Amino acid sequence: MENINKAVIINAGIGGWYGLGSRRLEKSLNFVGWAGNTLIWADEYPPNSHNHNEVPYYMKIAAFEEAIRQGFTYILWVDSSFWAVENPMKMFDIINEQGFWFFSSGYNLAQSVNDNALNYVGKTRDEAEQQTEWASGCVGINLENPNGKALYEKWKFYMDAGLSKGSRLHDNQSADPRFLFHRQDQSCLNLAIWELGLKNDKVEDMVSYKGTGYNPEKIIWFIQSL
Repeated sequence: MENINKAVIINAGIGGWYGLGSRRLEKSLNFVGWAGNTLIWADEYPPNSHNHNEVPYYMKIAAFEEAIRQGFTYILWVDSSFWAVENPMKMFDIINEQGFWFFSSGYNLAQSVNDNALNYVGKTRDEAEQQTEWASGCVGINLENPNGKALYEKWKFYMDAGLSKGSRLHDNQSADPRFLFHRQDQSCLNLAIWELGLKNDKVEDMVSYKGTGYNPEKIIWFIQSL
């Protein structure tokens, strides 16, 4: 990727061990030689963020908004449970070419979107069952790409509409036995992907839980909480 000055990795970790995870992430990026920019908020919210208890995970949108305000257009959000074991530059090549990057969570949307969110977008759980869920723990967007720009705007729209509100427990959010939990910001991201009809044709699995030995030739990020 040529426009490294427009690339940034963003993160916010608030409460519990998350701030420590943010600092671990920042150190790991320095260690692997990441030459791009970082915007990391450890134990504080990004500017203009809603409180997590009011709008779950809105700090992700606020972090994107601050990155955009500062002029970045190739933006990669990374959760505090992640740390880099290889330089993530090649991820930005995919973000540049495709307009976005994300990886599969292993679920479908019938399992991870509550009734309120499905009703808001006019979708059924039968339709949702046919949709792959993509994880939002590590998601990259190219705002210079029309698909990337549309994806971010739709994701933000659903977050602003409050569709991330819901529990990661079942909590009677649906009577349908296929529903397991609402994944909040991840549910909003996936509704946006679905609504726009985006296809993740360049999916490359670069993420592994620590100690599993999964896909060692391509792994850039390990995942493990502190």
